[in-house]
Amino acid sequence: MLFLGTAPIRAQQDGGPEEGGPVLTFGISSTLSATDNYNLDPNNGESATLFDSRLSFGYVNRRANDALSLDLSGVLRANEPPGGSNTFDDRRARIGYERQGVNSALSFGADYSLSSVAARDPFDDGFFDDDLPDETDFSRDRGDEKRISARFGFETGLNDPIGFILEGRYQERSFTGTTDPDLYDTETFSVSGTTRFTLSPLTQTRLVLRYEDYSAADGPRTDRRTSSVNLGLTQALSKVDTLDVLIGFQKIETDETIGGLRRSDTDTGLTGSVAFTRELARGTLGTTFDLSESVNGTTATWLVSRALPLPRGAIEVSLGAASDVSDTIRPVGSVEFTHQMKRSTLTASLERQVQTSSRSNELRITQASLGYTYEINSLSDLEFSANFAEFARAGGPAVNDTTRADLRAAYHRDLTRNWQFSTGYEYRVRDEDGVGSATSNRVFLTLERDFVLRP
Repeated sequence: MLFLGTAPIRAQQDGGPEEGGPVLTFGISSTLSATDNYNLDPNNGESATLFDSRLSFGYVNRRANDALSLDLSGVLRANEPPGGSNTFDDRRARIGYERQGVNSALSFGADYSLSSVAARDPFDDGFFDDDLPDETDFSRDRGDEKRISARFGFETGLNDPIGFILEGRYQERSFTGTTDPDLYDTETFSVSGTTRFTLSPLTQTRLVLRYEDYSAADGPRTDRRTSSVNLGLTQALSKVDTLDVLIGFQKIETDETIGGLRRSDTDTGLTGSVAFTRELARGTLGTTFDLSESVNGTTATWLVSRALPLPRGAIEVSLGAASDVSDTIRPVGSVEFTHQMKRSTLTASLERQVQTSSRSNELRITQASLGYTYEINSLSDLEFSANFAEFARAGGPAVNDTTRADLRAAYHRDLTRNWQFSTGYEYRVRDEDGVGSATSNRVFLTLERDFVLRP
């Protein structure tokens, strides 16, 4: 039996995947944990003592011009948690292939996951790399969520004055055994084609065509088709200054069932962006203006950014404002900071953005994280982390403002070359308008082993 997903693997033997050739990775991680409110229920918190084992397998084969990768993993549970539906949880699979030719590039892949809704961690790095935050990420319910994704990309004319890029993606999310009406099945297919014209070493233009089809098993049985035509120009103004302009026209066709009748609406509007970047002696300075259109209206975002390397780290800052679909001005921006000390590392990030979700909800999303790692000696270290996220309404349809926060402290120690021991404490908070606030305490002990083999 194969166990599905992508747990991180630390190379414990000579030779890593980056060296080329076929590489096999194996991992096992067993965790004993206890919590006083597994489901973060504000009224009837259920305590649980769990013993879980994550098994993982990875294969990668890197050659001169291509790379093939496969990752499988899953969690075997000795007992079902509150609200759980199976003892084989968090099944994940990923396959990917990339090939680089003399004048072309090809890539494709597929992803699969099946996990309990109650066990999802919104602060996980995420299984699908390009997923945007979604208002359902913070849902509290029972049942399972299945995700399927496939993608492809092809580019030709890499070294020619005229080049072509074709990209496509399919995503499917489905739920079983849930009670939250907001957890409904969705299906999305998108494709884009770009024709690039290199007019001179300083000037490049592009024509971009995009199409997306979104369907949902929600109350009105939404079917939304979005198409757009965009013209772009990238101009080097000097050795250090670059200007990029994109102007487009977008059309959104929406079919919904309201009052027993099928209705169709069409929304059109201009979209585009302007970006200016200057290379400095240390880092970069830039500004961007972005105009986007949804079924709820227009969102305009302006940002000024600065990236600066530091003697022991780096800092990136962007500050600006967004005008949402209700013409309300909201501050937006981000900060990322890293600092490396002799025996410790400090990281911090803060981001606020206004965006339209795939479900056509206008959201103000705030995310923050703080991490600190202290190396006690060559075998052990302490790790502290804090994460915060809030999904709030930013014009458009009504949504429940929801907040999640996690605090975590852990001690890690290498027992042998291949075995590692970890123990720690985690505190979680969830607050949703109209539902209430809930907290939980969790203690855990983990024993894991991972290693790399070359056939």
